[in-house]
Amino acid sequence: MTQSKKLKRKLNSFERRFFRAPTSTISIVARVKGFISEEDLRIALNKVRQQHPLVGARIYLDENYDAWYTSENVPVNPFRVIQRKSDKDWYHELLNDYKIRFELEKGPLVRFVLLQSPEISEIIIICHHAICDGTSLAILARDLLLYIGNPGRETQELSEPPLATLENFPTNVTIGKAIMFAINTMNKKWQNVKVIFDEEDEDNIFRAYWDSFNFNIISVELNEKETSDLVEKCHQQGVTVNSALNTAFLAARRSIRGPFKGGRQNILLPVNTRKRYRKPVGEHFGLYIAGFQFKLSYNPKKDFWENAKTFGNKVREKLNINKVFKFAAITSLIDKTLVDARSFSFMGKNVPSNFSRYEKIHAFSNDEKNIVNKRAKKQIPSMPGLAVTNLGQLDYPTKYGSLELDRFIFITSGTPYIELVIPAVTVAGKLTFTINYLEETTDTPTMERIKNKALEYLGLAK
Repeated sequence: MTQSKKLKRKLNSFERRFFRAPTSTISIVARVKGFISEEDLRIALNKVRQQHPLVGARIYLDENYDAWYTSENVPVNPFRVIQRKSDKDWYHELLNDYKIRFELEKGPLVRFVLLQSPEISEIIIICHHAICDGTSLAILARDLLLYIGNPGRETQELSEPPLATLENFPTNVTIGKAIMFAINTMNKKWQNVKVIFDEEDEDNIFRAYWDSFNFNIISVELNEKETSDLVEKCHQQGVTVNSALNTAFLAARRSIRGPFKGGRQNILLPVNTRKRYRKPVGEHFGLYIAGFQFKLSYNPKKDFWENAKTFGNKVREKLNINKVFKFAAITSLIDKTLVDARSFSFMGKNVPSNFSRYEKIHAFSNDEKNIVNKRAKKQIPSMPGLAVTNLGQLDYPTKYGSLELDRFIFITSGTPYIELVIPAVTVAGKLTFTINYLEETTDTPTMERIKNKALEYLGLAK
């Protein structure tokens, strides 16, 4: 493989949150009409790795426990080629692949699967969330198709991406004295009990997570007419498709299981920060997403579209980009090893006694006086019940040489703390969304009923 651009920089506060988390795998499936050869994909992978350096990165910790991306001594990106037999092959391959941990210190942090047939081919891109977001996955899938569709296409050289750091935030972030005092106090308390977690520790909670939970995916793939009808209906009602999707699942969940209660009434709304920086990020591959939460319940005394309007109004009321970046600024002041430890607080109790780091992780996660565990205990009850990540309508080409783009399918991960995780994307005129969930939280028959009810609210019931 041709050497990609050299890369060396620290992880920022956005990226560090995903560093040790066992639920940090996200993926996209690019389905095309036509045949993709193994050699064409291999050549294209070489080019996108040169174009997007994080595709060929690994992460290491220095003596101060700062985490760094580097492109030195990173193996080629693994990819498998499988003969495609059905529209569900991607689903089975993905569920198996998610159980494979990315070796952060070795890298790379992206791998690929090609499902191959004469009529339909699918490229599955599986990535660690610390280096990318959903939009980056879509960009990577498109760029791969551009190289595959035109083998003579030269590698596109991109300038160094603007960094998602305080200096590039869209506004000067001011952190009050009270917050600074709280952060300093928390950091001091952590210094007294600090535990450093390494990759073997991470491997323990990763395997424990996948041994403890059954992740599943339900995919909803609309055709062009269904998509255009939904877009038109939303336009007529004066709401966005995103508001309609969120409201439909709030209503469906209420209908099938009752309303979310307590902190679960919180809704997580991701925010694409690419265009928000002083120096816009453009189409670089990386992690450029933040988010905010707000509380909202479905009102059964109003019709669906009135609820969707209420949702949209609430978003406009609560979306304060300064607060979004302020959260990132606050996170950047927290001891990085404390940020890493959160994953062990949330997931550590799942580690069984026969695992290599059981004693260390068990002692940490059961220490009720530890500041990390105290914070986690307060945070878990207010975790949101719903998180819809909608990449929107992507204006991408549909023709790539002899290939024709059919759709993208966007998948994130399941978590025991968020019941409904719903990534969505529209490309080639077709909306696709997936429901990402754990069987231990909601069994599949119940989730199918929620899905069907949501489609009914959207006017898409079949």
